[in-house]
Amino acid sequence: MSDNKDEKIEDVLVDSELAKKLVPNKFKFTSQQGRARRQKLLAGAKKLSETHAINDITLAAVCEEAGIPRASAYHFFPNIEAIFLALRFLNAIEILEMVETVDIGNYDRWQGYLTALIDKCVTIFHNDETKAKLIYDTNTPDFEGDSFGEDIDHQIVDLVYKRLSERYEMPNFDDIQDTLLIAYSIVNAIFTLSYRRHQSITSDYIQEANTAFIAYLRCYLPEKLPRKNR
Repeated sequence: MSDNKDEKIEDVLVDSELAKKLVPNKFKFTSQQGRARRQKLLAGAKKLSETHAINDITLAAVCEEAGIPRASAYHFFPNIEAIFLALRFLNAIEILEMVETVDIGNYDRWQGYLTALIDKCVTIFHNDETKAKLIYDTNTPDFEGDSFGEDIDHQIVDLVYKRLSERYEMPNFDDIQDTLLIAYSIVNAIFTLSYRRHQSITSDYIQEANTAFIAYLRCYLPEKLPRKNR
């Protein structure tokens, strides 16, 4: 885990319901040794998740992999679920950052931009299969009603809407962002089905996700949105 990501997770832990699940004593985060130990625990859990089902990994196994005594681990994460929730948080931030790098200026039509977003996400999952496993596999820790998971979804949708609005004359109706959120949820549902059947996001399901994503939004967006004058 990089120092940059370590700082990001600490920011969320300052004032968040997620903090109560992840860290029993947030003052430990001010210690350089504490930061290093937390990173080792996260790295250990990530390494084990490459070869084991998430729900088969124990806190004892992560501590052994990380070389951290279990008694010390409790200062940073109360249980194994909290460690994997922290990894999900870091993965979500990385995915959001990668989605931001897709330049809408490279696409003449909104369909091309949205397809590129899906391709970018799939590339992330193919480059690091533990990310897809934590999101789409069965019996993986969830945010259990915490607003963080929903907030991340809304951040991604808000980014997509902002980029589309910068490039095109978007239709003006109140719930357009809800429409984009539904479309985003359709893609996630297809990816979930692919992963649970094949343990990966396959090319066939990528095509299905693109088809469903674009087809749904065509019910609300014209085939060709007018470009804004620059």
